[in-house]
Amino acid sequence: MTLKPIFRIVLIAISSLAGIMEGLSADFENSYTKGSFKSDTLKSKVETWTAAELWAKSVSQNLKLEGNSIVLEDNLLIENDAVTLGSIRSEAWDTLSKGRIIRKILELPVLPAKNAWISMLIYPMLPAEPMSGGKLEFRVNGNKPIVYELRHFWTSVPVPVSYLKKGRNFIELKVHNQNEKFRIPMALSSIIRNVIGQPSSFTGNSERSIDNGKTWKYAGSSSNIAEYPIRLKVQAYAKKAWLQTPVINLADKALEGVMYFPVALEAVEIKPRILNAEGSKWQTRIRSGNTHLPEAGGWTAWQNFEGSTLPVGNNHRFIQLEYSIDPGIGNSTPKITGLDLKSAWRSNSKGAGIFITEVKNYPIIRSSFDFVHENPALPELQEFRKQFKLDQVVEGATTEREKIKLLRAWTAANWDWFLPNSEFEDLLSWDASKILSGPAAPGNLSKKGGNCLHYAIVFAQACQSFGIPARIVNTNYAIWGGHELVEVWSRDYQKWIMADPNFDTMFYDKKTGIPLNILELHDLFLKTYYQGGEIIDRDKWSFEDRDRRANRIDPKDLPIAMEAGGKAFSGKINKDYVWWKVTFNEANPGYSGGYGFYNTAEVRWLPRSNWLSQKSPLPVTHGRTHWGWDGYYAWTDAQTPETPEHRFYVRRPSDIYGSLFQVDFAAHYIQNGEIQFDLATDSPGFDHFNIVVNGVQSPVKAKESTVRLSPGMNAIEVYVVDVMGNSGTKSRIKINYIPVAG
Repeated sequence: MTLKPIFRIVLIAISSLAGIMEGLSADFENSYTKGSFKSDTLKSKVETWTAAELWAKSVSQNLKLEGNSIVLEDNLLIENDAVTLGSIRSEAWDTLSKGRIIRKILELPVLPAKNAWISMLIYPMLPAEPMSGGKLEFRVNGNKPIVYELRHFWTSVPVPVSYLKKGRNFIELKVHNQNEKFRIPMALSSIIRNVIGQPSSFTGNSERSIDNGKTWKYAGSSSNIAEYPIRLKVQAYAKKAWLQTPVINLADKALEGVMYFPVALEAVEIKPRILNAEGSKWQTRIRSGNTHLPEAGGWTAWQNFEGSTLPVGNNHRFIQLEYSIDPGIGNSTPKITGLDLKSAWRSNSKGAGIFITEVKNYPIIRSSFDFVHENPALPELQEFRKQFKLDQVVEGATTEREKIKLLRAWTAANWDWFLPNSEFEDLLSWDASKILSGPAAPGNLSKKGGNCLHYAIVFAQACQSFGIPARIVNTNYAIWGGHELVEVWSRDYQKWIMADPNFDTMFYDKKTGIPLNILELHDLFLKTYYQGGEIIDRDKWSFEDRDRRANRIDPKDLPIAMEAGGKAFSGKINKDYVWWKVTFNEANPGYSGGYGFYNTAEVRWLPRSNWLSQKSPLPVTHGRTHWGWDGYYAWTDAQTPETPEHRFYVRRPSDIYGSLFQVDFAAHYIQNGEIQFDLATDSPGFDHFNIVVNGVQSPVKAKESTVRLSPGMNAIEVYVVDVMGNSGTKSRIKINYIPVAG
């Protein structure tokens, strides 16, 4: 997640450093092995990072940990439909039946590849369900047809790599058995033009024939070009990648992790362990500074790094490395296997008289993915809050959790769930006010609300209007089932927690009462239903398999419980709601676990929550056609394979579960009891820091701040305040200062 805003409070002036040697001398090299640096002022260390350690603490794009190496991701998605897939209008659907053939042309930029798949969204009509024997016939570039039995709405059809060619590839599709029939959703150019407000990017790559391939016409119409959701997923190294290491301290560790004393570097040797691959291109860069985080200011710009010694101008205490990789044309991956560092420095902290008795700090958790939160002070949000009298909704709430619960219940009670269909206009709005106002439109009958997505949007923006960050996550399991949920940042629990505004529910740990987030529920799903490390295979997601897994579990043994507010469906879903049952409604067996945690097999986050201030890109009628947008951050792990229709994958919890409204500070001793602080935070809607020194409070924005200690015990606290007046978690340090004479 983008750390916005991160503020530099002060640039620390460390005592002047010795010049960095162009290369380590033999004497310096030997000093590590012989232990000759035994001086009070001259110190040294050797630091070794394995690939796993680097992976856990770094941020990266298009890389993954495999065995003992960090390697390139080898998934390349070729598609042009995702940006507008999802309309439910009748013109957005085509039919595949006897005598009809559809064709898709996809441009493949790279070969060779190890494996390839066709990924396509398609719905059976005759037979009416997946796993009922309905078969499709794919032909790639005129090769032998590939017969596929439809087992999931998103196909995953293996394609021999020999069938593919660099450049234009022709994929044809027809029914295998003449009495079968399928429906195909189409992405429409009018969505790009009318909703997103951009010219159509479609170039007529989808065609259809109604006479067994004798003649062809573009899909859609002359005024509304359409694209079929047919994609290629190729296992090849074709995407550029990068990795940024954590910030590395070349000198003394901080006292109690936060207090730094002046140092002067003598020599540094840096040796990345990288196994190159034929055809790939590397660039290594470095930046450095005297503050504990680049965001705290005073760091150099990124510079190319070659050899093993620090470039001129980088003789600073802290460094960070970046590796960027262009895979070129090879069919193998470079490997990052680790990092070795050696350093020597001079230090003198004698006579400072500094003793730390207590520390509570919150190190920044970095993410590989940008996430943009909505500004809670946005006029549209505050008008929504005023229009629907949300202050009255939360009146009497004494805790943030209670406020969240009241907003969740209010959202659930606003309308009865309904699933839009082709008789209604596309519900494309991501504006809670419009969703609740139900504007008149042909076929809409001024009906407000919608399905679970619309509950999620309304609830998320209700929370945002009070300065509570909220984001949408979608989950699904067992063919038909799927759901839109919300995660909110809880200052009470200092974590992301899940709330379901459709069912007015929340899950919590039975032992602690602490609410759970989506990934915690996903991990519990795996532990409960896919024991022993079994890998999820969604081509086997039959209702029978689902029921069999559920029936062997006693809900009393589950470590979680559900808080049900009782406001869903006008009170029809009450506090006795049996959430753990696999089938919520016998008449509609697709709803796995009544949208309980059973539904968290696949998890995808929306990449931002500023839907009011930034209108696009966003999914179209999101979730109505099985999440075909390619902008989600999709979770994958050892038991949860990459979904073939998506592009971006989250592999580390830290990449999606950063911490908000906390302060990461470092204290730097100057002299004579004078301390300067660096402060950093990830706080949506940040307004200022409050620094409290021995009970005296000072509001501080991005300004230098110096604290002069009083003799004896000093208590210092710092916390953020957002534009809504909400306070964050307090970081603190207690310093016993005993001045040293002379």
